[in-house]
Amino acid sequence: MAGEQEFLQQHFRKFYSEHKVNEPPEPASREFGIGSFGQKISRRHLAFKSLHDFNSFLRQEVPFFVSYSSALYKFPERRPMPAKEMLAADLVYEFDADDLPTACKQQHDSWKCPKCGRQGKGRQLMCDECGTQAILEEWFCPQCLGEARKKVFNLLEFLQDDFGFSEGIAINFSGRAGYHVHVRNKEVRSLSPSARIELIDYLTANSLSIFSHFRKEGELFAITKKSERSGWGRRIMSSITELLEEGDASKIAVFGSITTSQAKRLLSEKEMLLKSINERGVLPAFFGRASPSKESQSDKFWQSFIQSVIERISPIDRQTSIDVSKIVRVPETIHGETGLVAKTVSIDELKGFDPLVGAVGFGPNQTVKVFIIKAPRFHLAGESFGPFENQEAELPLNAAIFLLGRASARLAGS
Repeated sequence: MAGEQEFLQQHFRKFYSEHKVNEPPEPASREFGIGSFGQKISRRHLAFKSLHDFNSFLRQEVPFFVSYSSALYKFPERRPMPAKEMLAADLVYEFDADDLPTACKQQHDSWKCPKCGRQGKGRQLMCDECGTQAILEEWFCPQCLGEARKKVFNLLEFLQDDFGFSEGIAINFSGRAGYHVHVRNKEVRSLSPSARIELIDYLTANSLSIFSHFRKEGELFAITKKSERSGWGRRIMSSITELLEEGDASKIAVFGSITTSQAKRLLSEKEMLLKSINERGVLPAFFGRASPSKESQSDKFWQSFIQSVIERISPIDRQTSIDVSKIVRVPETIHGETGLVAKTVSIDELKGFDPLVGAVGFGPNQTVKVFIIKAPRFHLAGESFGPFENQEAELPLNAAIFLLGRASARLAGS
């Protein structure tokens, strides 16, 4: 793939010669890392005195991936990590469409078993024939990127409403399939490691008692008045109401661990349920009477339903790192696997932002002949391409870079 690497670097160099990267803030206190073709981190513990030096490095070295630390250090180039002497640290939350269970994965993702060769469409982690861990071929589309964007807004609501973090928030597209939210303010930077863990625990509802926002009154669960609900309690009840009003029996069945016929019976009493929740302030014992001291079928239903609601509205996954030594993509740099830019967007811009249009780093004027190994139908710069398999095609430069970067194609004739 030497020819492909040289081709990509040629165009990446042109990009960096024409676009100054003005991120990150306080660069002299950050650790940087770079990656090569097919390897996101090949070197780290790099330091730059200024953005001018950093940009000169980008034009000269042309890395495929560029990352930086959320932490600020006295000596960012030193190793091991304690020798850097951390001064403070931002919060960074990552969202990736790959991690979201969207229906579109059935169309553009695929899997293959390295042992028995069985393969199929969708995101399947284990081979259903021999149990071996499958190799995933993951792509992304406007639908799954839109779901990742919703997660960002969900997190922003938590940060602003529950914690009062309204200043120092920056958002950027990751350059591939998600978003990064950076929180850079004095309050956050002074948080201790234990406080950061508590923040993650709250955002993921870790150790949150299922009925912590309810009280058992006989066979019913009473809830606070609508006007008095806040935080998780308000979000849980709003989501319950929304799901009941939506009236999707199959979704209700999955959320509540009941049969579809039971869900349909429950929805036949939807108006009564909504009135009970919104006016009387109780979760009714719909599946029969219960003893105050014994778990009933209604208890089990609401417990499963509320737990599913919590997982649905939690703004981040528990796996989101709280490791302040982690490095993440530098905003406004190129993602070497896609040719897309880690575009910075404001909250207002995010509402209508389509990264497959707004983050495209290269124009369509030049065309390139490539041999495409395999690619599903994909979208870029307002156009659709494919599907392709073992065939040659002449594509716009941006689409060719997109495929070459992920090694789904090679230059024709190479």
